[in-house]
Amino acid sequence: MILFRYLTREVLLTLSAVSFVLLLIILGSRFISLFTDVAEGSLSLNVLWTLLLLQFPSVLELILPLGFFLSVMLTYGRLYQENEIGVLMACGFSPNRLLVYTLAAGLFVAGIVASFSLWLTPLSESQAAQILEEQKQRVDFSTIKPGRFQEFSGGQVVYTEALTDSNTRMHNVFLSQQTEDNSGNIRTTVFKADLGYQYLDKTTGSRYLVFENGARTEGRAGAGDFSVLNFERYAVRMSEQSKAKVSYKVRQLPTNQMIGSPKLEHQAAIQWRISLPLMVIIVTLIAVPLSYVRPRQGRFAKLFPAIFLHIFYLSGLISVQGMVEKGQLSPSIGLWAVHGVFLSVALYLLLKDVAVDWFKSGRNQERTV
Repeated sequence: MILFRYLTREVLLTLSAVSFVLLLIILGSRFISLFTDVAEGSLSLNVLWTLLLLQFPSVLELILPLGFFLSVMLTYGRLYQENEIGVLMACGFSPNRLLVYTLAAGLFVAGIVASFSLWLTPLSESQAAQILEEQKQRVDFSTIKPGRFQEFSGGQVVYTEALTDSNTRMHNVFLSQQTEDNSGNIRTTVFKADLGYQYLDKTTGSRYLVFENGARTEGRAGAGDFSVLNFERYAVRMSEQSKAKVSYKVRQLPTNQMIGSPKLEHQAAIQWRISLPLMVIIVTLIAVPLSYVRPRQGRFAKLFPAIFLHIFYLSGLISVQGMVEKGQLSPSIGLWAVHGVFLSVALYLLLKDVAVDWFKSGRNQERTV
């Protein structure tokens, strides 16, 4: 029991460190994407952190299998290199016992991943979708500060003297944008209006910045081809909302609503949610034999091949899920075929050393006779 606690603690501490680094990298990229939407005005700054927190389950369900895989290899690689496992083996600690201890920790991590993939991720995706739907109906300028020139919506520069009606209307607004004409010349367009607000076309999903009572000036710096247009109302399209994919909508559905469904996308989603915790168990079986290093061999020698192996595993699951959704592969085969391939790899790695030892012992007996 002391050895079990020691090995499990070392693996879980390494898992925490590896997962924290991966979490920062992935959430950092998603934060940039969300903040871009805030800068374009399609998302309120008040819900930015809420949406980011709702990303945690979907991110963790992907990085925990990889993090546990790497933590087993890093931890056991260090123990092999420092001869700690060699001493344990000399004292009667068998490789099978090491595998059982590691599988116990793997089952714990698989349970966490299952709670994310089967329950928390669909719940968080559903809540995030509700927030985004509410944001479509609420168009404001939360990121704009009155009295300051700021970049807004893809490189445009905006200025307003005041914001009213819960930051939804700009007064005495100035907007500058640059476009490229057919000849490759950069042309500058400047809007100056008494009032500015956003408008969302529910039919197309396009978002517009509407100006009232102002003038539009367009031209090229250093040239005399400027044009001036006075208007009562002028709309500039800021972005076009793409329609949500079917797979994204399926991710919002609770697991119990899809069980027994004849729809292919539902069956593919169920298999994907089950595959993530199952993946933890299979990569555990692969990581234990791969973690073995000789005393003078670097413990990172097998790390990069192991990472590529995990990438192939995850890519295979994603590809096969798409094939099941499109009806190109039977759900009865589905993602289970990918697990079967990598389970075979794990069994080969586990039984390879046993077969070699059996062969050597047989040769030794023949020589003795």
